Amino acid sequence: MRRIGYTLALSAMVVASALAATAQSESLGDYARAMRKQKRPPAKMVYTNDNLPTTTTISVVGQPPLTTEENPAAGPQDEKAKAEPKEDKTSEAKAQDQISQQKKKIADLEHELDLLQREYKLQVANYYADAGTQLRDQKNWSDQEAKYRADIVDKQKQIDEAKAQLQEMQEQARQADAQSSPIQ
Repeated sequence: MRRIGYTLALSAMVVASALAATAQSESLGDYARAMRKQKRPPAKMVYTNDNLPTTTTISVVGQPPLTTEENPAAGPQDEKAKAEPKEDKTSEAKAQDQISQQKKKIADLEHELDLLQREYKLQVANYYADAGTQLRDQKNWSDQEAKYRADIVDKQKQIDEAKAQLQEMQEQARQADAQSSPIQ
């Protein structure tokens, strides 16, 4: 009996406090109207597709860098540096560029091979996971498997050829470097 009495008293207190809280707080609509009435500072510039500048850049970080007209510290040395054309790359620099491009090509081919092997493994897992598919599509699977294996072998050959080209480029660069350096 006491439990029922305590439970009723507790629930009455919870209901009374909830009613008091709702009576004191304003509604969500009133709060939204009050927030809308408050003035916010307008945005400095809002860019849309219609007013987006095409000839200049937009900096969201800060002020644009000073040009030579605005920067009095820029002296005649800066103007000479701008007027002088940049020298052509030396043969050594060109060789290094070709070597780095070849390394990038090898990395791309290896990435493609890795993806191809992963895809093949997923197809194998899917095929062998379902016995019904194994019974129905044996011919289709054998064709797909042969294609995957041929593609993997072709990609591996491309990688081997690219690596051979890289070694040849590196050897040529070494020989050119040895010929250009004076013998001591």
